[in-house]
Amino acid sequence: MKDTSDHISKKQLEIWLAKPIAERFQLAMSTIDEINKQTETRIREQNPNISEGELRVEFIRQNYKDDVTPQYLQEVISWIRKKYQNRITNALTSPTDPASIR
Repeated sequence: MKDTSDHISKKQLEIWLAKPIAERFQLAMSTIDEINKQTETRIREQNPNISEGELRVEFIRQNYKDDVTPQYLQEVISWIRKKYQNRITNALTSPTDPASIR
């Protein structure tokens, strides 16, 4: 969907390109971070009891399902689940280190 006229799009690009590269980079990273936070918030709202590991799985699935093969996506999902299961297992066997569950 494009709801911005060509004239305005050109002006926005002109303003963007006039900014120093470091500022453009920082703005781009801030935008990506905000979009990621919004995605996580939406997933949590739709799944209030979701675990941190399953949140990561759903985040990856939603963001990359159109960019990678289903087989590769499944491999990544399996890796994430294994990683978070290991964290839980380690936290249960090492209760003196609460940071290990993060």
